[in-house]
Amino acid sequence: MNLSGFANLMSVVRVLRVLRESPRGIRHTRCVRCIRRTRCIRPICRAIAAACFALACAASPVRAGELDLSPLYQRGDGAITVRLHGTGIDPYFAAKALLGAEDAQLDATRAARAWIAWLLPRQRADGGFDRFCAKGGQYASCAGADADDSMVATWIELLVRFAPANGLPADWSNSLARADAHLEALLDAKSGVYQISSTQHVALLMDNVEVHSALQAAAAYYVRHGNPERATVWRRRADRLAAAIVRVFWRGSRDGFRASTQEIGDASFYPSKVAQIFPVLSGIRAPGESNAARYTQWMRANGPTWLQLASSDYPWGLIALVALRMNDWDTVACWHARSAPYRHGAHWNVLEEALYLSFESRLADPVAPTRCDFTSVIASEPAAQPVSGAPTR
Repeated sequence: MNLSGFANLMSVVRVLRVLRESPRGIRHTRCVRCIRRTRCIRPICRAIAAACFALACAASPVRAGELDLSPLYQRGDGAITVRLHGTGIDPYFAAKALLGAEDAQLDATRAARAWIAWLLPRQRADGGFDRFCAKGGQYASCAGADADDSMVATWIELLVRFAPANGLPADWSNSLARADAHLEALLDAKSGVYQISSTQHVALLMDNVEVHSALQAAAAYYVRHGNPERATVWRRRADRLAAAIVRVFWRGSRDGFRASTQEIGDASFYPSKVAQIFPVLSGIRAPGESNAARYTQWMRANGPTWLQLASSDYPWGLIALVALRMNDWDTVACWHARSAPYRHGAHWNVLEEALYLSFESRLADPVAPTRCDFTSVIASEPAAQPVSGAPTR
């Protein structure tokens, strides 16, 4: 090896430390790029460089492309806390985090099955779930669900999407049946939409979108497992609910969706502004509008405000998940960059963390926050195609 080759290898060594410090999700991409760009020409030089990079990029105990919430949000026994090293456990947020990661194509199987094993024996006799508090190594129910309909719906979706290849185990199947019975008790027969709980006779758009997603996931599960009759039952329920959602919540192109059957102001970002784009996640379309057009309009009107939220409020990573569904990678990257300084802060929870890690695992070149704007979002309408590999809604 000549002096030039030695100098090139020294430059290789200097970037090893950078690679080692890169987040796990983007380390592999950076490694491959660095190997390709190394200036070594001789075969022996390139072989040594590749070996060095292989050491720097060696796989960690967690498989590449796998969601890892431990120990910051997921405990060794499988419990998932809402906050960093927190004591509060909300099954809704845990389910949304796991499902969101899977939607963003980060494998959440191991984390989800550990969580299911923890929560399943804590399901109430009526099929619902409470929220829990941890103290001194023990767990106790400390509050009811914020909304029973979305709580049990996300549980149903979790079970059918993370079931083993040979189907739902008996205890999972029994749990699903109890959860579904609880959910159906919340269906308002007159309107066709689901209400928050047995004591709160109000229907929320976002909750019903989550129920619709669960019904679709259950139908897809039975298709995969060769049970077309059961699949048809779930699919028809999903179709009826989709029609009811539009009938109950849609107010026309000028006013859009209403967030609740109860009168609330339209000025708030949540729930009013979020409600206008949330149905995209389940494939529900407003009459006469494509989801791509609705997405573009929403970003034009609300995108800049949304990207600034992380500094003072919840960052709403679920909207970045909508952007991913619309194949708008620039917006996903901008949310990731702008949210990073507030990670694990006062408004950060396990859902934001799971989405942050998921996007990070797929972003080869994270952007600086100063490079983010919405010119690319509003310049042209994005393709209304699901991201390759994402569940079809």
